[in-house]
Amino acid sequence: MAYIKGRYLNPERGEGYHGSFLGVAGAGGVSENDIVVAMGYSGDQVKFVKADADATGKQSGVMGVAKHDAAVGETFVVLSHKLIKNVDTSGSTAVGYPVYLDDAAAGGWIAAEQPNAIVVGSVLAYHA
Repeated sequence: MAYIKGRYLNPERGEGYHGSFLGVAGAGGVSENDIVVAMGYSGDQVKFVKADADATGKQSGVMGVAKHDAAVGETFVVLSHKLIKNVDTSGSTAVGYPVYLDDAAAGGWIAAEQPNAIVVGSVLAYHA
């Protein structure tokens, strides 16, 4: 098993993201901007599935953000962080407050606090 350190992440050039590596989409595939978590490996690549706040083993560990859609078994780019624009943050209190892993939708995120309250980011622009 590989131990992945930040210095091994490839610097991304572009808007709002900086570290990335390749992963393989696990069961259910992934969509752009999904929060994903490492769940094993396939060949020499880490396998990622949609993070799930209320499923054992899918709510913690090495997490990232899917850069683009990928079907089961396809290789995709996993970002260490990403600036996601044009989203409604009115469920939050203000700029600087947490964004949570969504309890209702695997891979999703939401500005309003959830019962399982797993923080995956923060609000940078507030839309009241």
